[in-house]
Amino acid sequence: LWSLGKTMSAPEVARVYVGSFWQEPLSSMDNAELFEMEEKDLMKDLAILPRQSAVRKINELVKRLRKVKTLAYIIGYLKSQMPTMMGREKKQKKLIADLPNVFRTIMKKYDLSPGDFPDITDFSNKLAESKFAEFNTLNDKQIAELDKVLNEDIPALMEMLPSERDTPASLKAKMQGTDPSRNEVAIPTTTAKFGKKKEDYDANPFGYGEDDEDNYWALQESADKLESAFHELGPDAGYLSTKQARDVLVKTGLDREQLRQIWNLSDIDRDGLFDLDEYVVAMFLCDAVIEKG
Repeated sequence: LWSLGKTMSAPEVARVYVGSFWQEPLSSMDNAELFEMEEKDLMKDLAILPRQSAVRKINELVKRLRKVKTLAYIIGYLKSQMPTMMGREKKQKKLIADLPNVFRTIMKKYDLSPGDFPDITDFSNKLAESKFAEFNTLNDKQIAELDKVLNEDIPALMEMLPSERDTPASLKAKMQGTDPSRNEVAIPTTTAKFGKKKEDYDANPFGYGEDDEDNYWALQESADKLESAFHELGPDAGYLSTKQARDVLVKTGLDREQLRQIWNLSDIDRDGLFDLDEYVVAMFLCDAVIEKG
């Protein structure tokens, strides 16, 4: 990793993903859980990748808005310092010569950032070609509208962008929006490579035996029976939402405390969603509790 780091010029700390990035089964299952967690992180980071481009564009917009706001204050201040009738040219030259102090005065008066002010030399040359008396006065209404964009609209826009804090459900909602053409969104999913799949035992349609400890799953028969019921519930990207899964469990008639414990045992990865395997475990536990009475 140290050698790899020398090839990266970015100041940010690089995120390194550990996993088995090929199509063959794992030779050892010792790191299967780690690989699955890393792959889910990778899928989530890929899903929010468009955010980085959008954030850069929004940051550039914010920079421009702040500079426009500062420039409006400068122009308004210079306009306000001009005499009404005589001595305009002399006053203008004095203001240009004293531009550093003018900037400091404006910065303190309106609580502005020094980085939002233009370069003094270039700005002085441009001011020399202008007539301060012809400048517009400061428009407080327009400044208020700029502040609203910076303090309300931009933060609201940022909240609409996918982020690493989103759950799979909220991430999909943000990326999908109301556009029906975007019905396939890459969201974090449990990688099938590390799960129990029907393809794992295509060579034997009756599955693995108990003697095969690495591949045998005691609930595989239940999974085969419940798979069609699972898909009838309308899973999204292979997952039942929290509400869908809750409604299924509530229909079993078990009390709240029992359902809470069943949920904790079934939601293995604690993402609030049920894939097929987690759904099978939940249904098995419900049936066991009901039979036990």
